[in-house]
Amino acid sequence: MSNDAKQTARELADGLRRLGPDRVVALSVHKTKELIEELEEKAKRLVEQLDAQ
Repeated sequence: MSNDAKQTARELADGLRRLGPDRVVALSVHKTKELIEELEEKAKRLVEQLDAQ
C-alpha cells in the first residue's frame, strides 16, 4: 500500500473514531454531517488510490 493510501486510511480511521461511541465530545448534527461527507470523499479517494496500484 502506498504512503498516500496509508495516510488516507489513517484519516478515515481517525474520522470514524470521532463518530464512534468512545468519542470525547458530542458533535452537533451539522458537524456530524460535515464529517460524514469528508469521510465519504476520503473513502472514494482511497479506493481510487488502491485501484491505481
